[in-house]
Amino acid sequence: MSLIQQALEKTSRAQETRTSTPVAAPKPWERDPTGTNLEHELIQVQKKYSKQKRFFRGAVVAILFLGVVAGLYYFLTRQDHPKTQASFVTTTIMPQVPVRIFTGITNLGGKAMAVINENIVGVGDVLSGKAVVKEIGTGEVRLDIEGKEIHLKL
Repeated sequence: MSLIQQALEKTSRAQETRTSTPVAAPKPWERDPTGTNLEHELIQVQKKYSKQKRFFRGAVVAILFLGVVAGLYYFLTRQDHPKTQASFVTTTIMPQVPVRIFTGITNLGGKAMAVINENIVGVGDVLSGKAVVKEIGTGEVRLDIEGKEIHLKL
């Protein structure tokens, strides 16, 4: 026999001795024994994150609700007239003074203005035909009433 024939016989015998049944591939959990543990840990982390997310959503909703309630309470309990930095002052210096209420001073366009008897007046304006606004200063207004000078202070 030739060498080639002998080699062919050996290889055919070797192929016959091999098992003809294929080896089953291992299942994913058999290949990676920690895969199931990792999966359980992932599920636990997802549950924890979901609980935290629900908690923070609830907290935000509660804070918004309290803000709305506080705002409604404020608007329902406040007085109808706006409060300024000046308190309401009723002049009792002279009964014939046409000033009832002096509430504030402001500067509009470089010109000093005062709020007297719920009217905005400037220097030179006349109140009730008797009082002339002589000067508007910081925290006070000077009026000239028939030759007498009156100081109104905030």
